[in-house]
Order: sequence, then C-alpha cells, then structure tokens
Amino acid sequence: MQQTGIGPALKQARALQGKSVDEASRETRIRPEYIDALETERYDTLIGDPYVRGFLRSYSTYLGLDPDKVVGYYNRSFGPHRPTLPEPAPGPARSRRGSAPHLVDVVRQHPSWSLMIGIAVLALVVFGAAGLLARSPAVPAAVRPRVQPSLTVLPPSVVVTLFAKQAVRANVRVDGEDRLPGGAIQRGRGLSFSGTSRIDIRLSQGGIVEITVNGHSLGAPGKAGAPYERSFGPQDFRSSSSATSPSP
Repeated sequence: MQQTGIGPALKQARALQGKSVDEASRETRIRPEYIDALETERYDTLIGDPYVRGFLRSYSTYLGLDPDKVVGYYNRSFGPHRPTLPEPAPGPARSRRGSAPHLVDVVRQHPSWSLMIGIAVLALVVFGAAGLLARSPAVPAAVRPRVQPSLTVLPPSVVVTLFAKQAVRANVRVDGEDRLPGGAIQRGRGLSFSGTSRIDIRLSQGGIVEITVNGHSLGAPGKAGAPYERSFGPQDFRSSSSATSPSP
C-alpha cells in the first residue's frame, strides 16, 4: 500500500507527548494493533475503509493534530469515502396453489375454461403475426444496483516531517510560501509539513535533524557544521523506482 506520510506524523506526535502505544490505547479505547497499523500505514489490516477514517480522526484529535487535515491527506491518496449501496431485500414468497383450494375448485368447475384458453392462444398468435409483440417493451427479469465505479485516486501530496536532535536555524518553504516564521527549530521538537507540489528545506547545519519524506526516513542527512539544503516532491520515495534521493 502506498505511503501518505500520515503514519510517521502520528508516531512523532505521540513520541513528543511521551505516550506509549499501550497508554494511547487505554486513553483512546483503540486497540494497540490498530494504533500500530495507523502509525505504520498498514491500513489494509484494519476492518475497512470507514473504520480507517474513523480511527484517523479519533487518534489525531487525541494527539492534538487537526483531524480534518489528517483525513484530508488520506483522501488525497485514496479518494473520498463513498457509501456502498445495500443489496435489495428479497420479495415476499408467493403462496402455493394449495393455500387456496377453493379457487382451484372454482376454476375446475368453470364451464368455459377450455374455450377461454383457446381464445387466448389464438389472440397471441394473431398479435405476434402483426408484430405487436415485437414492439412491446421487454420486462426486465430483475433489477440490481449498478456496480459502483472504482474510486479515483487523487495525486499524492508531499509530506515532510522534521525532528531536531539539537537546536538549528531552518527555513521551510511549502509550494513557494514560507512556513517557519521563527526560522528555528528547538531541540526535541518535531514539525510536519504538507504541500501539493514542492517542499524546500534549508538547515544551518546537517546531521542534527531527522527527516522523513512521504513516510520514508532519511535519518539525519548532511554533514555536521555544514549547511544542508534539499527539495522534495510528491513522488519522492513512494516506490522502488523513486527510492533514490531526489535532486537537490
């Protein structure tokens, strides 16, 4: 399953609050294995798509994140939720002929029953020759709900998470806009950024900030004492074909 970057952001937010998976499970009433699935983005192991969105909303709210943004990032990768049409309820069972035996007796005693059958058959033959039956609309045998088309997957966004092991001056631009007004990240602080086309990162020195791009950890890239600068896009580190580092 493709990575969205949501999992690392949830895990980082939990770690910053000093919470273990078991503590978060007790306080949110979400099973530990479900929390682990959310943080590792193994959404296919959960009960179903509606539960994934519900767990993401509840867990992100508990961690102090914006649940609408978290679910929005999920929708960008997997498409919005669409309800499934229920199967039609079976119709009432027809009563057997024997349930009304008095009607059978009436039919058997009708003096012109054979004559009426003969007239009906003759009428059908005449109408068929005139082409009336061919022009009559066919009655559908059964009506079933149309199969929902497959969900259209929206273009993925680029998600970058930073965690400073030491205080560092930094500049972050998301889609051409500055997103770090203070120009610095304090020691032990983690930040997550999401954009649609490009995120530019510039650090006063490398080797002291752990970077995660689209769910892929880069560790703490760069050399200590030397500036570090790199740009990331939506397709970086999302598949084996793009697992190499993007061009600076």
